[in-house]
Amino acid sequence: MNKVKSVISYFLWNILVNTLGNSKFIYQKIRFIIYKFAGMRVKSKNIRSGCTFRGKSVFIEKGVFLNHNVFIDAWGKVVIGENTSIAFDVLICTSSHLIGSEFQRAGISDRKPIIIGKGCWIGARATILPGVEIGDGVVIAAGAVVISNCCSNTLYGGVPAKKIKQL
Repeated sequence: MNKVKSVISYFLWNILVNTLGNSKFIYQKIRFIIYKFAGMRVKSKNIRSGCTFRGKSVFIEKGVFLNHNVFIDAWGKVVIGENTSIAFDVLICTSSHLIGSEFQRAGISDRKPIIIGKGCWIGARATILPGVEIGDGVVIAAGAVVISNCCSNTLYGGVPAKKIKQL
């Protein structure tokens, strides 16, 4: 019975957050109230429409800007530090699968947290993969795929993302 309650609870949460909350017909201040009501740990009202959250382990600090259509897979913990700006269509993904046998290559689920520091700028359509820590003041170029940790005050770009220069 607890599993059924859990499924229903997540279903209702998902409707509230990912249907009503991400609607382009909802004002940002109302979206903020919806996210708070849903139990999300959000301190910024500057979240645009179309943002999707999978899982509840999201911590968004004050001054954070999420542009349209950011997708946050938060089955593992996601922390976004103060004054960070995230451009449209960014993917933040905490879950993957271990490589399985030849009969099913997508093995068991593997979840790792993502930490994004303060004052960062994540460019359009960047992808941040499980287990990555991004230091304070980092810039991630548009389209970059971040697979490893990023040192503070540095510009990263490419696939996979590499250090371009110290800022």
